[in-house]
Amino acid sequence: MSAEPQLIGLDVGTTSCKAGLFDARGRLLAQSSAPYPLARPRPGHVEQDPERYWTAAAECLRTLLASPAADIRRLAALSACGQAPTLVLLDRDGRPVRPAILWQDTRASAEAAALARDPGIDVLARLLDVRWPVDASLPLARFRWLRRHEPETLARATMTMLPKDLVHARLTGTFATDPWSAKGLVHQGTRRPVAGLESLCGVSAGIVPPAAVPRDIIGRVTPEGAAATGLPVGLPVAAGWTDAMAAMLGTGAFGTSGIGCDVSGTSEVVGLTLPARPHDPGALLAGPIVDTGRWVLYGPTQASGASLGWALRTLASPRAKVPSHASEAQSRSSADSGLGTPDPSDALGAGFGLEDAFATAAEAPAGADGLVFLPYLEGERAPLWDPRARGALVGLTTGHGPAHVYRAVLEGVACSLWHILGMAEQIGGEPVEEVRVAGGGARHRSWNQIKADVTGRPFRPCAVTENGALGAAMLAALGAGLYQDVAEASHAMVQLEDVLPPNPDNRAVYERTFERYVALYPRIGDLFS
Repeated sequence: MSAEPQLIGLDVGTTSCKAGLFDARGRLLAQSSAPYPLARPRPGHVEQDPERYWTAAAECLRTLLASPAADIRRLAALSACGQAPTLVLLDRDGRPVRPAILWQDTRASAEAAALARDPGIDVLARLLDVRWPVDASLPLARFRWLRRHEPETLARATMTMLPKDLVHARLTGTFATDPWSAKGLVHQGTRRPVAGLESLCGVSAGIVPPAAVPRDIIGRVTPEGAAATGLPVGLPVAAGWTDAMAAMLGTGAFGTSGIGCDVSGTSEVVGLTLPARPHDPGALLAGPIVDTGRWVLYGPTQASGASLGWALRTLASPRAKVPSHASEAQSRSSADSGLGTPDPSDALGAGFGLEDAFATAAEAPAGADGLVFLPYLEGERAPLWDPRARGALVGLTTGHGPAHVYRAVLEGVACSLWHILGMAEQIGGEPVEEVRVAGGGARHRSWNQIKADVTGRPFRPCAVTENGALGAAMLAALGAGLYQDVAEASHAMVQLEDVLPPNPDNRAVYERTFERYVALYPRIGDLFS
């Protein structure tokens, strides 16, 4: 056995914590996971017990370190990424004062609308140094809600954190975050609490922990953290990132500009690395890439693997119970204001007759004989940002059968991806050279080929699909000094499969499909408002 360093990446997600043990070349040596439940005490309220983030992480770490591949003598560092912007409030002893308010919780919608009017979206963008949707997930809106409905709770709170920050605090005794996870509370440029925080939402700047660069070492594992997890005392811990940013980092796309990424699962997170900050992100989101000077222009969709899951339930199991809206929402993972990062246990995992669905879809021609699918089954995020949008199958005739429906679903999701990526090309002025695909969808070659054909860009699956954990491990490697920068870490730690070039025979068909796809929503959207 070589003396190569080992690294741990944690992904503190919405429904579970996942952990991966990697070597310095990014090879997955062992993995573990531990679930935790969601609570929905009333409509629009989505909560979790913050203590479960820590107990699940500790369980994952103990399982990971029990693997024959683990050698604690060679552990170099650890870092976690996680769901955001989930609000965790702690008292002066570091204990939760109430259940965490999750990223998809909508209780603060009225407060968000008030902030959008006064001080207004443009003023908030200047204060925060980022233009972000002013919705119920914004921490400022949530603090306003708490001030109105739970003032006694707010009075007890001395610190606000993200789930991954809580795990880091329990490991190291250090309270810290990173600017992107804490956006809405931290100025992205200065990494300091936003000016006028108390007047905006009624809390002091002291409630915001120090914000470090995601690869910075914020602390080391304490004897108490070691006793709970099996980690060695003194192991360095890096600040970490949101799950969406870490997953995109784990594709290697952040190593150089012009590389696209598609983190594919229940939903998609699609991005393009740019050499500098875009002047105006338009309907997309723009975030800085660690401290490289590069930016990622990206957006999340709402239902990709979930759309295929719907087709499978509808066509293959017509008597299956239709899941409620609440249970569907519980299945989605998170990132960035509800920006879903796919979970490998989602609709793209084992079961549901997936391979049969792909084989059936292959029986229909490219373009599904004119059938077009809009994957807006639960509204749509980027680039529409319309929770009232609805899915549609348009162009049905008696000549269409299950093969056409499956094919149209796969193509519709590919169109939603290209809707974001093509827009990112135009806004950023940077052509997409290649798209790295990760998550559960990376395992399905036929779908990746359809995506390549629809976009006209080469797709390249990642060998490791647990990209959130890998991205966190890459931050740990940077913090430990194993690599000089993101580009070097990406080259060393991201392993890629063979490139899937687009099939030129399908381009004309898919150009017409995409034209119809883009034209449909404006024509039918008002029907569901």
